[in-house]
Amino acid sequence: MKDKRSITRSQIIDAASDCFAEYGYDKTTFNDVAKKAGISRALIYTYFKSKQEFFFAMMDEKHKNYLRQSQEVLDSDLSSKEKLRKIIDIWIIDPHRIIYKSPLPNIWLKPVKSIQESEKLLRGDFIKSLVPLIGYD
Repeated sequence: MKDKRSITRSQIIDAASDCFAEYGYDKTTFNDVAKKAGISRALIYTYFKSKQEFFFAMMDEKHKNYLRQSQEVLDSDLSSKEKLRKIIDIWIIDPHRIIYKSPLPNIWLKPVKSIQESEKLLRGDFIKSLVPLIGYD
């Protein structure tokens, strides 16, 4: 087991993300995440109280990463058309490639489709990343 101080929230989120991709949302357990992170299950409860919290934290981290990548594209010297293509890749194409490479893509997608909060955040963040290219309505 790793020392408590060396365990970070992001390490636990990464382990949960790996487990969701490997086992699917429904079959992932706190035990799976603890084993993948190399920590005790009890320690996870100091960071997260439910599997849904894992999932939302994972999606939040991914959204922040997408926003960072989008800003890098916007700050580049690429044409507007190429910037738009790259931002679409970041938000739509790349995540789908990751999901469909997982051993159980349909099981993994089931909770994603049913969790409207996550979809709403993703949609809002995606639109924010496009505003510098296309402007406001």
